[in-house]
Amino acid sequence: MRNWIKILLFVLLFGGSNFVYSQEPQIEGEVVEVKDTTKHSPKRATLMSTIIPGAGQFYNKKYWKIPIIYIAGGAMVYSALYNSVGYHSYRNAYNHLYENPDDPMEGFEGYNLEQLKSIKDQYRRYRDLSIIGVTLLYVLNIVDATVDGYLFDYDVSDDLSLRLEPSIMGTYYNTGTFKASNQFGFKCTLNF
Repeated sequence: MRNWIKILLFVLLFGGSNFVYSQEPQIEGEVVEVKDTTKHSPKRATLMSTIIPGAGQFYNKKYWKIPIIYIAGGAMVYSALYNSVGYHSYRNAYNHLYENPDDPMEGFEGYNLEQLKSIKDQYRRYRDLSIIGVTLLYVLNIVDATVDGYLFDYDVSDDLSLRLEPSIMGTYYNTGTFKASNQFGFKCTLNF
């Protein structure tokens, strides 16, 4: 198990940077702009989030999402562990009372078999739902990193706008004699 951890750390530390920069020779007195030729990779964000939840959000520079992922994940893991402990204790008490009807386990003296089975099933159900929640959160983390990776370079500037304003529209129609009328309405303008 330790070898896998060492390999994972090695890959993350030394295999994670593939940025390459190049320079053209500068003529004396000339100012040369150096452009960043690296492109944001959605595949890399997906892979990072798959290996370490929240790493894809860090790569996409969506830092505010990382605490949400870990707090929600921690709460669901805690819920799964809590309900698992309750399930195991009530299952043991149920099995003990089933085998020894006259001798209930200590701490479970007031319960009958039906009550123990009901409580045991309730703990099992909540444990299973918590595990499903952790799994869904993990998948949502990967999907979020992928979508943010694809939208990282998307231009959202002030030039994109939708304006809705009242307007008066003139309408001309001919019913034998020429007539004109004004109608009130809304005008929708899309600028991009």
